[in-house]
Amino acid sequence: QIIRHLLLLQYWEAEKDRNRNHWRAEIQSFRTQLRKYLTTNLQIYLIEELDNIYDDALEYVQEKTGFTIDFPEQCPYSFEELLNKKWLPSQD
Repeated sequence: QIIRHLLLLQYWEAEKDRNRNHWRAEIQSFRTQLRKYLTTNLQIYLIEELDNIYDDALEYVQEKTGFTIDFPEQCPYSFEELLNKKWLPSQD
C-alpha cells in the first residue's frame, strides 16, 4: 500500500491536485501500522521480497491509471525510505 500511494503521489499528475493530501495521509497511516507490527523476521522478509511487492504494486497502479503513465520497472524506493515517516519522493 505504501508503494502504491508513493507511485501515485509521485507520477500521477492528472490526479495529484485532487488526491495529494489523501495519498499522503494514507502513506502516513500505512507507515505507522507497519512500524507498529514490524518484527525482525518481517523486516527481513519484506526486504527479500521487495522486488515482488513492487511488481504487485506496479500492476495495481498501472491498472488504476489506465496504463497511461511510464512508471519505473524497478522499485525507486529503498526499504528505509518506505518506512521513514518524514520522507516523500521528489515531486518536481
